[in-house]
Amino acid sequence: MQRTVRRIGENGQPAVLKTRVVTAIVLGILVVGAVVLLPPAATAMLLSVFVIIAAWEWSGLIGWTSTGLKIGYSVLVAVLALAIWRWNQIGSLFVYLNVLALVWWSIAAMAVVAAQLERLGRFGGLVTNSVSGLMVLLPAWSGIVWLLENDRAMLLTIFALIWVADGAAFFVGKRWGRTKLASKVSPGKTWEGVAGGLGFGVFCAIILSQVRVLSDAAMIAFIGIAVAAISASVVGDLFESMVKRRIGVKDSGQMLPGHGGVMDRIDGLVAAAPIFVVGLHYGVNRL
Repeated sequence: MQRTVRRIGENGQPAVLKTRVVTAIVLGILVVGAVVLLPPAATAMLLSVFVIIAAWEWSGLIGWTSTGLKIGYSVLVAVLALAIWRWNQIGSLFVYLNVLALVWWSIAAMAVVAAQLERLGRFGGLVTNSVSGLMVLLPAWSGIVWLLENDRAMLLTIFALIWVADGAAFFVGKRWGRTKLASKVSPGKTWEGVAGGLGFGVFCAIILSQVRVLSDAAMIAFIGIAVAAISASVVGDLFESMVKRRIGVKDSGQMLPGHGGVMDRIDGLVAAAPIFVVGLHYGVNRL
């Protein structure tokens, strides 16, 4: 299968970096503006577009080439996302999706380790079946719409944490990265980049906890949850990289200049959001 290659232009890497930064800024303004200015229903509709596009891309990553199958899969995700949005406040649904997310990302982390050790074996089905996309997208969607309807400030907070950590990991890794994180899964990622992302993410969490004027106990819990969410985002990033390497593509799509596809932009967020919401709902909000 032909490998997807980014066009870098005459100026090489700096041109790609500029494009990446501009795209991230535009997306950030769009999403933050929607969360702050639009009614929750309108914001949910906007965010659902990203989920549906991500579903289309995921159907390609698991090897589907039929346009009809990809459309059907995207429609299925859209219908399930609508159902979750409407019934997310039902306690049992919210709890079940949280449990599914925790179990799923634990298994996904083991699959990433197995892939790095070249012993994927029993986990191989995770990267070849349609259920994987549902597990990646829908629990995260549940957490995002729950925050949208209950605490929009915290929705912006999880966006900020992941964006800061992702950006810091990218730049620190480019500048100082030497030790490969998972060379057989995602050769470009380094432990230095992860440390940089985590460090800047924790700093961001401390600042945001002061803005929210949390109690000492709640602040400590919040920072711990931020660390867990940022760590989960690394797993999400690696898991998508593992899926892409299986079929030999660099990006999930070409919709976002400098980033690739929508999945390439939200791969960390989809893993972090359920962890963050669980910790917020069952931890910070009760302190």
